[in-house]
Amino acid sequence: MEPVQNKNIWNAAIKAGVVFGFVVFLVSTIGGYITIHSEPSGNLFSGTILWSTIGCLVAIFAGVLAVKFFINEYGPEMKIGQGAVIGLVAGIVMAVITQFLTLLWPLVDPSYIENLQAALIANIEMSEQIPAAAKEDMVDAIYTQFRDFYSVGTIIQNFSMSAVTYGLLNVLSGLLGAKFMGRAPQPEL
Repeated sequence: MEPVQNKNIWNAAIKAGVVFGFVVFLVSTIGGYITIHSEPSGNLFSGTILWSTIGCLVAIFAGVLAVKFFINEYGPEMKIGQGAVIGLVAGIVMAVITQFLTLLWPLVDPSYIENLQAALIANIEMSEQIPAAAKEDMVDAIYTQFRDFYSVGTIIQNFSMSAVTYGLLNVLSGLLGAKFMGRAPQPEL
């Protein structure tokens, strides 16, 4: 009788989380620069929102890639629940990488945060769809968000939201990856 092989999910989940953490950070940063270099239109659907949505759609594939890495290492036999756990871990790793790079980027481009804040506020002020009182509240919220960019509370809040979002999305994609790429383990006789 052969010894039971312990299948470690960490390698696959970390690799996929790091790859997609970089990709999501890159996509959202490109969206930030598009917003900075665009003329304010008053449209609520700005480049930042569009590119963040695209980043979120791209992020869902981390669970599938993690399952693929796992299958490449250990073979296709896996329980469907393993796919969910692999996806969850990949999503959390992705949140860590994305948060770290987001905090690091203003050190590379010190004017990024200030320019993004100014572009977002200019876009809100140009909007004819938002009542004046709501504009003031939105501008105040943006000032607060960017003023507290490096505060512990903001960092924890942003990481928590990212970890939950990416984790849940990749639980689903990990399940789908295990379902379509994996194979249920055969019972031993």
